[in-house]
Amino acid sequence: MPRGRFPVKALEAAMKIAVKRGLVRMYERGPGSIATFAIVRPGLLAEVRIKRLRQIDCTKESLDRNAAQEITGLKMYPSCPQISRELWGVSQDYFIRFFRIMDNGILELGSDGEPLPAGTAVRPDQVPGPVRYLRRRRRELAGKAKGRKQPLGEKAIPQSEVQSPTVTDSQGSTPDP
Repeated sequence: MPRGRFPVKALEAAMKIAVKRGLVRMYERGPGSIATFAIVRPGLLAEVRIKRLRQIDCTKESLDRNAAQEITGLKMYPSCPQISRELWGVSQDYFIRFFRIMDNGILELGSDGEPLPAGTAVRPDQVPGPVRYLRRRRRELAGKAKGRKQPLGEKAIPQSEVQSPTVTDSQGSTPDP
C-alpha cells in the first residue's frame, strides 16, 4: 500500500499529456487499485500507473527496485501488442518519464507513447527553460525566507523613529497635527 498523500498535482500534469494521446478513463482509487487511468485509442489500450519518484534520473534497474509493487501490479494485465502497461514516473518538479512494462524488462517511452530510439534517454537537465528558472527561483526564495541578512554598515531603524513625510495640499499649507 502506498504511503503519503495521493499525488494530485502529478495527476494534473499527467492528464495534460494523457488527453493528447487519446480518450482517458479514470479508475477509482482505493485498496487493490492497479492502474490510475487508462488511455484508449483505436487499436491500443494503455493502462497507466503514476508513481512519484525521488530520483527521476534513475536507471531501469533502480526503477525495478523502487517501483516493484507497481510493476508487479501492472504485470497482472495481459501482455499483447494491443495493451500497453505503462508506469509514469513523476519528479518533484512534475517532470515525467514514461516506461512500458514488458514481460522481460522495461522500455522507456516518449510522451507520445512511442519507444525512444536506442541509446537515448530523457534526463531532467533537458527540462524546458521556464521549469529550470522556476526551480532556481524557488531555491532563491527559500534562502531568503530562512533569514535575511543586512549588509554590513547598515543598521536597522526601529519603526518608531521613522518619520513620515509631511503632507501638503495644492495651496502649500500643511495640516495641523
